[in-house]
Amino acid sequence: MRAILAALCVAVAAVTAACGDLKQDFSTVTIPQNDGANANLPGMLLRNAFIIGSLQPAPPGTDMPMYMMLLNQTGRADRLVSVDTGGLFREARLPPGGLEIPGGKYVGGTPFPQVLLAGLTRPLRSGGTIPVTFRFENAGTTRVDVPVLPPGTWRSTYSPWPGTSPSLSPVVSPSPSPALSPGSSPAVSPSPSPAGS
Repeated sequence: MRAILAALCVAVAAVTAACGDLKQDFSTVTIPQNDGANANLPGMLLRNAFIIGSLQPAPPGTDMPMYMMLLNQTGRADRLVSVDTGGLFREARLPPGGLEIPGGKYVGGTPFPQVLLAGLTRPLRSGGTIPVTFRFENAGTTRVDVPVLPPGTWRSTYSPWPGTSPSLSPVVSPSPSPALSPGSSPAVSPSPSPAGS
């Protein structure tokens, strides 16, 4: 009987110790496999960057929203200051002053775009990738091949760029309940994961 009681006490102590080590921050969140582009920069993670294209090749002049998640692993704010497509689009629109990513928080990962690629310069078909260079104020620069995904069931719920002047992107804290920055759009019901398409 003592052996059973001792074994039970050891098991309870092990479970209690393991539960005490749990952390609720984005560094412990499992990010599911995705269809987008990913990159690691010093103190910044770029995850699931993708563009929603069209069923037919998009003609010149077309604007396309780009979605992504940016995770700031540092204690200081950083900012996405420019996005370059090597001339495939005339410009990449960001919120005025760039897209701020507060220290220890993440931005994006929602059905709202973070960048608008404006003025396509040649026809573009969904299904391929385009080279995109992201430049951050502190984290530096990275170039990744961003996929142009065709519209689909889960992508049909994503919002287009909010008018001609972008509002601030939702900023999400590592807590279970996301907080929206002032002036951002209200939360929408979650969409199925791209991994489920």
